[in-house]
Amino acid sequence: MYYCTRPHCPSPENRFPDSPDSHAKSGIFCQACGMPLILRGKRGHYQTIKPVGKGGFGAAFQAIDLDSVNQRQCVIKRLNIKIDEIREEYKNPEIVDKIVEGIKAAFDREAQVLEFLGDNSGNIPTLYDYFSFTAPAFGQQEELEFKYLVQQYIEGENLSQELRRKGRFSETEILNFLKQILPVLQFIHEQNSIHRDIKPSNIVRETATQRLFLIDFGAVKQVVSGETNMKKSVPFFTKVYASPEQRPEEGRIGEIYPSSDLYSLAVTCLELLTATTPVDYLNNNYQNWRQQASKIISPSLANILDKMLKVNPRHRFQSAAEVMTAVNEYRITTPRTEPPTIIDKQFKTFIDKKLKTLQPLLIKSVFLIIPIIAGVIGVNSYLQSSTKVVEVVEVVEYAKSGIKFKYPKNWQETPAIDKLTRIIPKNMISSFLTPEFFITIDELFHSETLADYTKFSIGQIEALGQNAKIIKSGQIQLGETQGYQVVYEFRDNIHKVNFQEMQVWIVNDKKAYILTYRAEDKSYPEFAKTVEDTIIKSFRLEKSTSEKPTSPIW
Repeated sequence: MYYCTRPHCPSPENRFPDSPDSHAKSGIFCQACGMPLILRGKRGHYQTIKPVGKGGFGAAFQAIDLDSVNQRQCVIKRLNIKIDEIREEYKNPEIVDKIVEGIKAAFDREAQVLEFLGDNSGNIPTLYDYFSFTAPAFGQQEELEFKYLVQQYIEGENLSQELRRKGRFSETEILNFLKQILPVLQFIHEQNSIHRDIKPSNIVRETATQRLFLIDFGAVKQVVSGETNMKKSVPFFTKVYASPEQRPEEGRIGEIYPSSDLYSLAVTCLELLTATTPVDYLNNNYQNWRQQASKIISPSLANILDKMLKVNPRHRFQSAAEVMTAVNEYRITTPRTEPPTIIDKQFKTFIDKKLKTLQPLLIKSVFLIIPIIAGVIGVNSYLQSSTKVVEVVEVVEYAKSGIKFKYPKNWQETPAIDKLTRIIPKNMISSFLTPEFFITIDELFHSETLADYTKFSIGQIEALGQNAKIIKSGQIQLGETQGYQVVYEFRDNIHKVNFQEMQVWIVNDKKAYILTYRAEDKSYPEFAKTVEDTIIKSFRLEKSTSEKPTSPIW
């Protein structure tokens, strides 16, 4: 089989009884249009077999490298600029010329990127050849010059095809996906490049090895000093996956960052998790995705994707390595279909084992077991009953972040992703229902005032619609710093649980410090006064040069 690469060939499929020998590699032509069927490049001769893809600026074909020892398979990409269509859409000749040059530059850039990255990555196709060819005139078509790129053929299916075949990905599969693709992105970014078009159809899983390959580098942008202005180049992206700063109609600056790729990667994860193209989330920059998608993923993964999807690029993870660290640290916890009790399953198992151990003693003397059962009941009562505030407090400093605050001795710090610190009452099993206090820091893209940030934050709460209701709202003083406090209740429809949340934020030096207390509505009052009077009111901004949080001062 030979397949003609000329656009609009009336009969591109050609069959010949014999394969060409080495002396006739350039002597076979399309029977319909006269186009050579063996393409002669700088490094070899290539026989196109069948089309495998088509885009706005060209097409891709599966082919055979006739000069390779094993006549390896390869992919040939042909650039075809539809100049008439561009002129029809853009009447200004200067704009047309700019677009044409931009398309050519993108194709050249893809060859350059593949030549370097493909040979050094292991997860990016290797470049085999790159050349131009002038096609002979045909019918009303004059001679046309086409650019060809020959690259490694990855036998497998892209993730868009895999999604259609097998259905949505599980959280474990998303975890494995991220662990494979994040090092590839990190490698690309370390070479001062940004892909700009991350999406399921641009990620291929090789059948033999199950290894993921990132393809289609035509949109790659070389970056100088970490930034580049898209207004000086032709934008190449797929809107539904593109970060806000990549969409010129949004009226933004147009600078792109490594975090722009991370945004697109998060959108890709949403599509793989839900098995639907996430168009519905685009209108508000994916700010409402969690209400619909979080029922199938754990809060830990939802938090990671949330940060990757921040509208402000500086609020996201700043590197693929940072995301990888977060992925490696979190544990998958399957969302529960009904509200769990305060006692965690592991704690219940522990109690059951203890009771089984004590069962023989019941036969000998029921009185021996009563104190022990009382002890167990006492623990359960502690978890569900009111806890008295202990006056002695711990003092903790996060010097690098410039903050200092106090918390009661009967509270403890616990590990948390995407938070500076998380504190819960001691002796409580950590779950999504556990009352918690945590601090986060938002890097502000512009010099926002407290009023600006307050308007944004309250807007985020109001965006929850009928699921949220603001109970209290007003200014608050933290030492010498003016802040803002809001208390609201919201409904978790997935777990059918009502929560209350207190948030206090201050703005200083292009940073917003957000202090949050969250608890199930029935247990919220139990610790609210302790949090407000002891923790929040003790919060202070400090100047320090230390790199790590100091240990609590006893």
